[in-house]
Amino acid sequence: MLGVVALLIGGVSSAHAGFIGTQLSAEYFYPDSKTSYEPAVEAPPQFFVGDGVETVVNVEGVTSIAVDVSDTSILFDFSTTLLNPRWGNVPFNGLIFNVINGVPLNFSSFSISSNFEDFDPSRVSFSNSQVTVNWAGLAYDSNTMLLINFETAAADVPEPATMSLLGLGLVSVIAMRRRGSKVIKPRRGLVH
Repeated sequence: MLGVVALLIGGVSSAHAGFIGTQLSAEYFYPDSKTSYEPAVEAPPQFFVGDGVETVVNVEGVTSIAVDVSDTSILFDFSTTLLNPRWGNVPFNGLIFNVINGVPLNFSSFSISSNFEDFDPSRVSFSNSQVTVNWAGLAYDSNTMLLINFETAAADVPEPATMSLLGLGLVSVIAMRRRGSKVIKPRRGLVH
């Protein structure tokens, strides 16, 4: 019976909120999402998500992007030495983050806050193992910031029948322990 209770408890899962404690890779891609861009350097290219800036991406030695990942958001802070720069207008020009180690991401949607002119939600995609951000063709400067806030998916909640079985199993275990703890004294009988 105890095994049944343990099995029922093990079947109740909870959703991990997001990035904290997860190991991610960051890689710059250009001119498409399959071609790694060699003149971009990610320092470090792999990191565990925690407090502060996780990685800084230096593109062609003239633009740097500080990336700060929290449990449910990614903040991009741009800095450049160029006057009036614009990202090349190609199919993909941006960053791809992949989960290397940790539980799958559990996001259902996202919203953006940015002073990045013309940056809209169509430029972000995500799955349980990857986030892509594409700023192809957009103008930027040293004041450009982009914040992507992810909404976590609802946690798995056990059905009422599962909770009833769990309760019944727990009551049965308690009853069995009580019965087992009673001491039965031997009766004295007559010796023949």
